[in-house]
Amino acid sequence: MRNSIYIKISAIAAAAFLLGGCGEYLDVNPKGEVFDKDMFSSSEGYEDALYGVYSELGGDSYAYGGCFVYLPEVLSQNITSMTSYIWGNFARAEWTSAGPTSYRSSMWSNAYKYINHINNIISHVEEDKPNYENIDLYHGEALALRALVHFQLAEFFAPPFWASDEEKKQAIPYVTEYTFDVTPFSSLDEVFAHIISDLKEAESLEYADENLMTAERSNLATGFTSTRMIHMNLYAVRALLARVYWVMGDLENAAAYARKVIDSGKFSFRPLSDFVHPDNGTIDTRETIFGFYSQDWDESCARLFGISSSSATSFALASDWQSLYEEDASPERSDYRVGAWFDDVDRRLIKFVNTIYYNSGDASSYTGQNILGSTILRLPEMYYIMAEFYLSSDNERAKEYYDAVTVTRGMDPIAGTETALTSDMLLRERRREFYGEGLMWLQMKRDGMDIHSASGLDLSGKLTSTYTVQIPDAEYENRNNIE
Repeated sequence: MRNSIYIKISAIAAAAFLLGGCGEYLDVNPKGEVFDKDMFSSSEGYEDALYGVYSELGGDSYAYGGCFVYLPEVLSQNITSMTSYIWGNFARAEWTSAGPTSYRSSMWSNAYKYINHINNIISHVEEDKPNYENIDLYHGEALALRALVHFQLAEFFAPPFWASDEEKKQAIPYVTEYTFDVTPFSSLDEVFAHIISDLKEAESLEYADENLMTAERSNLATGFTSTRMIHMNLYAVRALLARVYWVMGDLENAAAYARKVIDSGKFSFRPLSDFVHPDNGTIDTRETIFGFYSQDWDESCARLFGISSSSATSFALASDWQSLYEEDASPERSDYRVGAWFDDVDRRLIKFVNTIYYNSGDASSYTGQNILGSTILRLPEMYYIMAEFYLSSDNERAKEYYDAVTVTRGMDPIAGTETALTSDMLLRERRREFYGEGLMWLQMKRDGMDIHSASGLDLSGKLTSTYTVQIPDAEYENRNNIE
């Protein structure tokens, strides 16, 4: 990575430590204290606060620096660790056993802590109405982050949309104020209405990204308005809206927002050279719509996937991972993703581990063209949504969207052939593309798919308990104590 981006993002990390310090007093001091107001007395203060939230979310092992990505992969059985009492019990939906109980509690409490930090930023924007050049961007990013974290919480702790009205009556609290008071639970429909409302308001505020985000991007950071792929930018907002509507089963609106991202011309697929010489463990400057910068992400993945230090509790790949990439492929061609993202000798996922961790192990030694960190939203997802939208009404057009991704991955095109694109083919392709990224669980939950766990236990997709991680008991105990 170029020195300037490293220096700048190191400053972002430093800002995170600043917010970490601020976080301590944000948690214990009431809004309106002098130093709290001083923090938001300049544009730099708002930027430091936002950088801090990004660092918290991207660096926390109970958020996007770990559980928010790993856990859905374990639940979908893409990765397994049956010798780990934590992940093994999660894979069997044993929510109340010792390991999952502790993890559930930390995921829940940390997420709402970060939401409160985000709400503090939003409250100052809305109450103080400062006249800073990028205030609309600050406001929009904060709203988008609030929606993103609530969406992630709903993915785990809320019932699926096919659940009964009674089961959907109480989902999760959607917290919109900087407060330490108890927020009532919202229904599933209310939660998603809030998510959409926040995202649409963010979309209206982040208009500057139409010019700030160019089709040709670099990892050179020159200020808050550069390297926009590590911010919840305008196109990330639209991509997340597409995902949200897709989860709700509203393909028309999902396609409308996916099309906005595609038609923007801001994003493109990585070339063959990026698979021959993969820059794994990075936020790709072509395909990535949004990701969290992190110097720790690769190191964490190297450890958990048994690359830097193998152990009995390291993550292992699903038994069918190789056949997954062989199905739908031409006998004459191999899927580029296999060689780039997997170590088929040791059966490890290397998709998230950069070569610096095989060499120096020092993040500062990265000299590539991308940015170290975890990717949350990528271009292929938008094409899959479009393919699903046209699947029944115009299969040939659906195949064109499908081919737009798969051909760049080394597969033969199916458009113009007698091969019909099916929902099963699209499901397999989504799994191939996003292996390890936590998205398979979303589709399985949306569609109510049965789960055959790595331990041999079958979990019925018709039971909401299969797809609803239990909310920590402490949440209800705290509410009872207050009442």
